[in-house]
Amino acid sequence: MNTSNYSQNSECPDREKVISIPLGHLVEGHLISRPNRFLAIVDLHGEKVQAHVSDSGRLEELLFPGNKVMIRKVDLSPTSKPSKRKTEYDLVLAASDDIWVCIDTRYPNDIFEMAVKGNVLQEFCGYEEVQREVSLDRVINEITSIASQNHLENEQLISSLTLFETNQKSKKTPKSRFDFFLSGPSKPPLLLEVKSVNLCVDGTGLFPDAPTQRGTRHVRELCNLVSLGLDSAILFVAQREDVKLVSPHRKMDPDFSQAMDQALEMGVKVVALRCIASPLELRLDPDPIPYIP
Repeated sequence: MNTSNYSQNSECPDREKVISIPLGHLVEGHLISRPNRFLAIVDLHGEKVQAHVSDSGRLEELLFPGNKVMIRKVDLSPTSKPSKRKTEYDLVLAASDDIWVCIDTRYPNDIFEMAVKGNVLQEFCGYEEVQREVSLDRVINEITSIASQNHLENEQLISSLTLFETNQKSKKTPKSRFDFFLSGPSKPPLLLEVKSVNLCVDGTGLFPDAPTQRGTRHVRELCNLVSLGLDSAILFVAQREDVKLVSPHRKMDPDFSQAMDQALEMGVKVVALRCIASPLELRLDPDPIPYIP
């Protein structure tokens, strides 16, 4: 995007602020089996219990019979919020040698939102509005509103995005929702997708650990949108402290890896971060780690 209509951001991150999410009351058990990608059977002090697995990846190096896991009981009482779920536990952590790995894929988005609002990430300073789960038509409406309020000339961008959305609808392409739409008075709007990394091989976090057509489609959509003039980014969040860098898992998913190569070439921003997981909390390390194509 042409940023001539925006002032340069001079804000610095707040390095003193700690970004972490408490994991609640976790109890330790041992994995018995994983009958399907969303269900784990756990031995909890001699009792077999069912736990929901939010990560649909293979997780073969983490979820194997006998490995230590940490699970959290979910409130399924009649007075709790209505839910269709049948499992009474969530599987939150799994052991990998002497560290814990968070395999709950809901946390990376939460911790990123906290970090942006807390102004702790150099790469994302200056964004004051953080919106989640945004559709393309909503993005167009937001950019139109921003341009109107700040008297900016964005007619060409809005027109290009509207035409792109119309073409997507005519092709009956699945309607995508993007993880984040960020905006701020000193920053051009940014569309961002978050990817949770749990597989680590010799210090390298690899994504994905199972083929992901949906992930590939999102990356290619970001490529199309950045070519129209909208700033776009992909954020990899490793939920384990032993990850020193992040790379695409080319052997597992060549299509996703090629899409990431195209994204870099077209100017999509790619950032990688890591977290330290413990039975108490998931804590963000604000210093980015390298992304190696």
